[in-house]
Amino acid sequence: MWKFKIFRYLARYRVTLFVVIFFLLVLLRQRLRQNQALAKTANNHQKTSELHYSSGPDLETTSAKHTQQITETEFLQYSRRVANFNLMEETHGKRWENIPKKYFLTGCTTEYANKFELEQDHPCVIHLIRKKFLRPPASRNLPYQMSQPTLVDPSDGQSQAILRLLRNQTNGFFIECGALDGEYLSNTLYMERALNWEGILIEADQKAFSQLTTRNRKAYSLPVCLSTKPYPIQVAFNTSSWSGSFIVEDKRSKELFHEEIREKHHENSKNVYKVQCFPLYSILLAVGKTEIDFFGLDVEGSEFKILKTIPWHKIDIKTLSVEWNHIPEGEAAMTQLMQTNKFVKFGHIEMAFSREVIYVKDFLDDFRQFEFD
Repeated sequence: MWKFKIFRYLARYRVTLFVVIFFLLVLLRQRLRQNQALAKTANNHQKTSELHYSSGPDLETTSAKHTQQITETEFLQYSRRVANFNLMEETHGKRWENIPKKYFLTGCTTEYANKFELEQDHPCVIHLIRKKFLRPPASRNLPYQMSQPTLVDPSDGQSQAILRLLRNQTNGFFIECGALDGEYLSNTLYMERALNWEGILIEADQKAFSQLTTRNRKAYSLPVCLSTKPYPIQVAFNTSSWSGSFIVEDKRSKELFHEEIREKHHENSKNVYKVQCFPLYSILLAVGKTEIDFFGLDVEGSEFKILKTIPWHKIDIKTLSVEWNHIPEGEAAMTQLMQTNKFVKFGHIEMAFSREVIYVKDFLDDFRQFEFD
């Protein structure tokens, strides 16, 4: 009797049952395809890494004999493609985080990151910054070691201008690129000492950075430069003027740099050397901080190019102070760039050592979009 009831129920609900089974099969098929795609992505990334190391220094001339290890399609797929900001989601899709990190760390070296121009948020890039370049803040219990300990605010007016905008905010977070020795003309020392701020100090000058490490600053510090590209690069760095060190970017200057290195007796060769650069976003991810109250940028000419690399939709910066008088693109171009990224120009700071422009996040932008929509 019960068998007839089962058949009767199956006959009555056969359409519903069929739909449910069909839906489950579709989900299962989709999940299998997704797993296969993730496995292929991880496998191809590992193959690309193996190809790089087996090919030696000249990848282009030796890759032909490795076609059995990796196909041309696979290689083109995982060769660097710079989209808007060269992010992992732009290159590998939004599900890239589902891939085990170990596959992205295979053969992870600074040379590998530079040669393959890895993405700003590539796990290898973040790993390199944390393990090789990032210095932790000094303990709050350690006293500062300053050459002028009684000088309350060594900045050239930037810190007071920013703090007036932020209403003397306490416990903020800063970035200072062009930090020098951590004391001289520092735009962030007063914030750190008097208002309990934390932050990141970036200085590529070896001599200045070695002095910075003795100051016991309560901030992260890195002996690198900010990249002018949306990926890690190594550059020639000119420190002939201690307060005006800069990246050597034009072709002729680079040729002169290599000539000086070859001629070890050249008196200026010690002032020009190679420095590793990382995108700002990479450094922020390595520290684990994407909400910034103040960003000070003073790098003697590369400011515009650095600002162009920043994925503004991924981070939140309230205020910026940017030196403008050395950038070849001009202050107007930089202001247009910042306005495009929802900042307003607040004004200029014209002091003895500073020619800077202040930008403030346009907090009313969302309201304006709502009004016009």
